[in-house]
Amino acid sequence: AFLGGAPPPYAPATRETPVQLTAKGARYGLESESLTSRRATAAAAVLAGFSALARKSRPAHPQRHLGLRWHAGLPGRARASPTARQASATSDSKIRVRFAPSPTGVLHVGGARTALFNWLFAKSQGGEMVLRVEDTDVARSTKESEDAILEGLKWCGITWDEGPDVGGNHGPYRQSERIEAGIYKEQLEKLIAGGHAYRCFLSPEELDEMRAEAERNDQAFVLQSPWANASEEEVQAMIDQGKPYVYRFRVPFDREIVIDDLVLGEVIWNSDDLGGDFVIVRQNGMPMYNFGVVVDDASMHITHVLRAQEHLMNTPRQFLMYEALGLKVPTFAHMPLILAPDRTKLSKRHGAVSVGEYQKRGYLPSGMVNYLAQLGWNDGTKQEIYTLEELMSAFRMNRMSKVAAIFDADKFKWVNGHHVRRLTDDEALSLIGNELKDHGLVKEVSGPFVQKASQLLRDRISTLTEAVQELEAMLHFDLEGMKSSDVAKPYIEDGSLLETAKLLLKFKDEGDFDAVGTDPKAIQKVAKKMSEARGGVKKKALLVPLRLCLTSAASGPDMNIFFEMIKEADD
Repeated sequence: AFLGGAPPPYAPATRETPVQLTAKGARYGLESESLTSRRATAAAAVLAGFSALARKSRPAHPQRHLGLRWHAGLPGRARASPTARQASATSDSKIRVRFAPSPTGVLHVGGARTALFNWLFAKSQGGEMVLRVEDTDVARSTKESEDAILEGLKWCGITWDEGPDVGGNHGPYRQSERIEAGIYKEQLEKLIAGGHAYRCFLSPEELDEMRAEAERNDQAFVLQSPWANASEEEVQAMIDQGKPYVYRFRVPFDREIVIDDLVLGEVIWNSDDLGGDFVIVRQNGMPMYNFGVVVDDASMHITHVLRAQEHLMNTPRQFLMYEALGLKVPTFAHMPLILAPDRTKLSKRHGAVSVGEYQKRGYLPSGMVNYLAQLGWNDGTKQEIYTLEELMSAFRMNRMSKVAAIFDADKFKWVNGHHVRRLTDDEALSLIGNELKDHGLVKEVSGPFVQKASQLLRDRISTLTEAVQELEAMLHFDLEGMKSSDVAKPYIEDGSLLETAKLLLKFKDEGDFDAVGTDPKAIQKVAKKMSEARGGVKKKALLVPLRLCLTSAASGPDMNIFFEMIKEADD
């Protein structure tokens, strides 16, 4: 089933030599200079540090991963072209993508961005998105985590056409349920029948010794199990003794694997650099990630696999299994990682938390989606603020960056602030009003005071939670704090603050404040009268002492709007 040809010949592995290292591919750096000049580390070099193999590679062209030589007798390359696949997907069937989280925690920004890009790509192409839950980690997977992830996606406005909660024609959509349905067992039997998988009885101690031997010889560990060519009698004897075993996939020798990644371009691996035969089913019968994802993506007719570049090293193994099962290889697109400003792995200490936590901190779904979309993608313009509809219209995979994106918490907050200011009056009343009510600043999310407060705050905050502190600061007249502030000091020393305060009391007695809060020009009239009373002072010399006396702050909202809000305050 290898691209329509005969299965490749497998070199024999004897029981006496369980680890076989070859100068042709067991370690990086052993190829000829002519090959080095036309082969190179690809996207793995961009990712810098995924695996020991990536660290051993020699840097060269940034879009190619090291490929070595073909084994004698193997014609051509094992290659997958996105051009042909895309044409097929668009002409014969819909583009189908998937997002497949593991319910072992919460939805983080990286997972949310992966889901978003899959959703944008599918919807911009008239395609479909599948949600699949990879819950084979029984010890850590929980229903609570699954619910939280789904709620986080829905909060972002990301929907799916098929999934565990909406059903579909390609279920079940939880891997645990797919195990019960025997889906993986059926495909495992196909691999065994085709000679591509076998039972391996190597113990952990034997594997440790093999690794130690390779380390002593300064060689990369490449597993060639002695059980790869064991007889049926030998295997049955071990089963009869109750010996535990795993199933391993038989990796062909010296196979060059080539994919045309929609983001990274041409990426090349050699099968000799994959570490040898790898486990596809654990001792407890649970499918390993690479096996499960191939079976699931194929049975769900996934045409495009869009995922983070940290999964790049899984691709050659999955490619070989697609071939072995006679399945069509999907189009791959490995999107850039999200790194912290210091270019280390993103974590809470860099301000990156879960989607649910950002929701609690007062971020808007539109702000979240807008910022995540710009982590590794842009539409080629200087536009930075997008609605979801604008993103869907502008999204193209060829605008995806190859290099890591940097998470900037301040930029995220800035983007969110723009979306807060885009809220309609009704949206502001609901979102900001509820925030104020939750913290006891207002009794009900209704009435003229809350309406005016929400509209005033909308233009002054970047997150909803800032509304509480901002309104408290507005309503609290901090006389002692103002008198001791640096901004008030020169006006106290020159006497203008005291003079302004006395004049304001005089104006109040004369009725000049009666229209404040109802007449939009009332404060302007007071300021004009104050200027005349103080000998014609203007601008800063006039307005700073006036604002300090009226609000205790040198800056703040428009005073006409502020006093309109104050006018509506009740007990």
